[in-house]
Amino acid sequence: MRPLLFLPTLMLLPSCMLGPEPSRLDSAAPPSIRGDEAPGGASFGDRAWRQVFSEITLRTLIERALANNPDLVAASYRIEEARALAGAARADGFPALDGSIVASRDYASRNSGSAAADRSSSSFGSSAFLSWEADLWGGTRRSNQAARARLFEAEFRRDAVQTSLVAAVASAYIDLKNLDERLAISNRTVASRRSSLELVTARRDGGVSSDLEVGQAEALLGQALVSIPETERAIAAKENEIRVLLGDFPGGIARGGDLNTLGRSFKIAAGLPSSLLARRPDLAAADQAFQAATAEIGVAEALRLPSLSLTGRGGVASRDLGSLLQADSGTFSIGPSLAGPIFDAGRSGFRVKAAQARAMQARAAYEQAAKLAFREAADAIDGHTKINEIIEKRVQLVDALVKVSSLAQDRFQGGASSYLEVLDAERGLFAAELDLADARRDRLLTLVRAYRALGGGWK
Repeated sequence: MRPLLFLPTLMLLPSCMLGPEPSRLDSAAPPSIRGDEAPGGASFGDRAWRQVFSEITLRTLIERALANNPDLVAASYRIEEARALAGAARADGFPALDGSIVASRDYASRNSGSAAADRSSSSFGSSAFLSWEADLWGGTRRSNQAARARLFEAEFRRDAVQTSLVAAVASAYIDLKNLDERLAISNRTVASRRSSLELVTARRDGGVSSDLEVGQAEALLGQALVSIPETERAIAAKENEIRVLLGDFPGGIARGGDLNTLGRSFKIAAGLPSSLLARRPDLAAADQAFQAATAEIGVAEALRLPSLSLTGRGGVASRDLGSLLQADSGTFSIGPSLAGPIFDAGRSGFRVKAAQARAMQARAAYEQAAKLAFREAADAIDGHTKINEIIEKRVQLVDALVKVSSLAQDRFQGGASSYLEVLDAERGLFAAELDLADARRDRLLTLVRAYRALGGGWK
């Protein structure tokens, strides 16, 4: 039984941890985010998404997407996979016990004179095999660190998917409301131009207008008529897009109230630049990917050195099943073993270099993602600031073109000008009204982009 003394001896052997220690990346951050008027204050990204997208219909759509979207469901299962792999890595540090039961019958024959005599024998056995490898070089512990980091990475990846999903649903719903507004403008314009066509036709029949002016009025009406089915087609496609985000089959989407108040009710502030790095889940996932890759360097380095194991086997064996459990049928063996590579043509060294290269790739990916995060935040803040100026100018343009259109109609009816003036004024007004509707949409979309860029919506 003296070999049993090896077990506590092996467990008490000093061990080291090979490879660099995984640590959080500390990326350099600028003193402020470009365009932020109040650096260092509270960030717009700290708000819960329900506070930002408070319109009841939009909020309901987002909740449905968070509950049923296939991408988010798959991301949740990736967390379960990573958690299981982390549990398997943790189990590698414990002894393994395997068992077997064997029953066999052997047949042989021998010649006795001219006849062959058969002979057979039976054997029965039951055994258990114990194995445990001492973590001399910290390879198992590094593997545990890597598995835990992969688990955290999967969780942050899911949070990033949720952030993107909230933004995607909000953006698609805003696009849908914009298409509804464009359709209303087109229908209103069609009604107005149809009345103009009737007026010009009546004037021609009265000998005041020409066939050319009637043709111009018909072309003007046709321009607005074409926009209606085009917009209706875009509406159906956008509804189908939203339904897919919700995890549903194609179909219609219920509309809610006015969304324009959202774009005017929030002040976009970025907060501390360092908080942006901590708040965005994609950056947190990239950081965990680097830590996992760093820990895997130690795993590769541990494989280059000898491994010390304790193995033991015990059981019972007998030729007679009835005497299998008797005292003299027991067998037992235990002892340590030392094994390691002698020559592998540099394979283990190349594994270490590959692990180091993967860690550097992960670091570079994090640095690139951090720079992109600051760019997205700056673009979103600047876009939200400038879009209000754009809307103000477009409102003024629409008001001016309404007056021009009215004057052109009065001049035409009074005989002071041709219908060409009305044609130009109506075309300009229709395009300006559509551009104003798109600018209002863009104001809401910059709100969504800013919220996503600042890391909101996932906590």
